[in-house]
Amino acid sequence: MKRLLLYASLLLTGTVLGWWLRDATPGLDPGQPQTSRPTAATPQISSRQAELTPVALNTEALAPPAPEANGAPDTAHFEMLLQEQRFAQAIRYYESALDFDGAYQNLWKPRLEAYLRAGLMQCSNGAFIELVDLWLDTYYQDIPVLLLLAENQRLCSSPEEAARTLQIARTYALEPGLQHSVATAVAHLITTTDDHLSQQSNWIALLGFFEFLQAIDLSTRDSELRRATLYQLVGEHQRSQDLLVALREADNGSDPDWTAALNLQWSKSAPESSADDRPAQAIPLIRKGDHFLVSALINDVEQVLLMIDTGASVTTLAKSRFTDIDGPGFGYRGSRLFNTANGIAPGKVYQANSLTLGNTRLSVPDIAVLDYESTGGVDGLLGMNILRNYRFEIDQDNDLLYLHPRE
Repeated sequence: MKRLLLYASLLLTGTVLGWWLRDATPGLDPGQPQTSRPTAATPQISSRQAELTPVALNTEALAPPAPEANGAPDTAHFEMLLQEQRFAQAIRYYESALDFDGAYQNLWKPRLEAYLRAGLMQCSNGAFIELVDLWLDTYYQDIPVLLLLAENQRLCSSPEEAARTLQIARTYALEPGLQHSVATAVAHLITTTDDHLSQQSNWIALLGFFEFLQAIDLSTRDSELRRATLYQLVGEHQRSQDLLVALREADNGSDPDWTAALNLQWSKSAPESSADDRPAQAIPLIRKGDHFLVSALINDVEQVLLMIDTGASVTTLAKSRFTDIDGPGFGYRGSRLFNTANGIAPGKVYQANSLTLGNTRLSVPDIAVLDYESTGGVDGLLGMNILRNYRFEIDQDNDLLYLHPRE
């Protein structure tokens, strides 16, 4: 009897929702299945005391709803599951539909992508992240969804993380059409990030972005020329010249416009006394295999041991270590998806009051808290959101990190 009441309740809810959406949805071609525009709630986010539980997932124990009486899966029901943010059930229902008839992929996948596209601007709401995380857990090579995730990360001021996502998409893009889509997305990310940070005259952040592209092997010849220009702009003339020399040596002369652009920038890059000549801090490192660890001070009170990782877009802490840090000093900024060594994983982002390396103290850096094991005394990763503020070099012979603060 309880089961019958449950099914009756679900049917009534779906009927009422469908009647309400009838007037809220623009008219469609009667020859095509009707789809409702996906919307997602945007809950308010509290500051520092936000829970440290992983991103909440709808892991209902209910089995996927049974097909309709005629045996065909119900498109309206799939859309309703998305609207109600019952994503785990929606994905199971999608899979059961594909088992029934593979043609449902062409019918339902665009609806899922439309739902995600409507939530691209959700930078702190967990709905977009939850659905993408669940979807990629099964369909990890889905290029269109990876491109949507990268666009969400770009719109939410995480261009380096967007670059990492596009790097993953590129490894899965084996067909020419998909390769073109990824290349277009990379070019769009570079152009929009350059425009946005240039308007703010935030040259250090922009230079850090181009350095990150080079570190993860996603740079282009144009982005490398732009990096050389930015080195000149921030006073690192020798680095600018070294990069221009490498670009000119790689030029085969087949593109006169490119050769002219290189020569023009070379003419502007005369070496001179600059920030390159300022003394650097020497910070001791701990060698661990092929990696180096450095001690950092968070919020002026908590010492942590971080592994230097130029391929990490943001500095991270293991969740277990973060919970050990007492006192205030962290502002919760929302949930995001991060590219880790074990794949894409959800994490929470906090803004710390400060992070100190050696004698240099950085204000309000972002720190991502991820649910991974803290092993060997390593508390997390020192990522490029910190390192980009320095011209840094690692002396592997003497295990030292040299830092030249960028200004």
